[in-house]
Amino acid sequence: MRKRSIRLAALFLVALGLAGAPPASRGQWSWPWSGSQAAPAVVTVLDVGQGDAILVRSPEGKTALIDAGPTREGAVNALRREGISHLDLVAISHHHSDHYGGMEEVVRRWKPRYFLASTSGHATRTYLKLLQAVDAQGITAIQQGSRPRKIALGSVELTVLAQAPEDRGEENNNSVCIRLKYGSFSLLLPGDGESPERRWWLEHEPDLVRDCTILKLAHHGSRNGTDSRWLQAVRPELAVASMGRDNEFGHPHAETLSLLRRAGIPLLRTDQLGTIAIASDGRSWKVVRPALAARRGRLSQEDVDRVAASTTEDAPTKPAHRVGVR
Repeated sequence: MRKRSIRLAALFLVALGLAGAPPASRGQWSWPWSGSQAAPAVVTVLDVGQGDAILVRSPEGKTALIDAGPTREGAVNALRREGISHLDLVAISHHHSDHYGGMEEVVRRWKPRYFLASTSGHATRTYLKLLQAVDAQGITAIQQGSRPRKIALGSVELTVLAQAPEDRGEENNNSVCIRLKYGSFSLLLPGDGESPERRWWLEHEPDLVRDCTILKLAHHGSRNGTDSRWLQAVRPELAVASMGRDNEFGHPHAETLSLLRRAGIPLLRTDQLGTIAIASDGRSWKVVRPALAARRGRLSQEDVDRVAASTTEDAPTKPAHRVGVR
């Protein structure tokens, strides 16, 4: 299994059509959004139940899907609702089925150009079937390296952090961590990395985890996915988390919610709000789905809670914003 995974991996830098990025000066929060008329970069946290699936669309129409939820059709249906006609890159944060369960079907239907995964030796029969599908479709496979790797998704830059030492006892700690950057806007995607891996990132890649606009919570808001040191380093203006409604794990855990409240970081959750979409022009950003009205010029947890309490979204709605794809 290990040899199969390594054989599929081509270790090189990926360029998916680099274009000029907007000015990188640090923007201030503004509401309503002061974005330009040009198409923004959009990050969509898809509601796929108890799992992760994050869709990235660049202003040029380049697309990436990071993780694909737990079920065979969940991510496929979500991508169709988003109007996605092609994918340039797909990535698996780590080898747990709530992150790759839908990826084989995504690979077969969209035939992305690149497939990114870790070098972890943890592999089930289902995961090996995914690798076989990647191979059969002639998709170029890439892995983490000993140094950070940059992926140009149009004018959106994805940086894959260096690979931490493999943890053979806990697959969560073999997560791929990706920092998305578009102008002064940034998003950190740490997979399900638990305390040991996050400490390694803080020690070895401090500049890449520090000062991110938005943080995707590791491990669906679990107590082992967030701690005070991590929040103090990342310093996000907003946190997002993907999880199933009334999930059996009790995600998000009370300890995580308490940490976020004390730090004054509002949290958006797919179990409460459904699919969440955030758009940025590279300077300012806003939540475009669901439509959140902020008071005092800044989104607060009270604003989020008010929308969550009133939502009746039992089924996904039509996207409030769509980026043109080519």
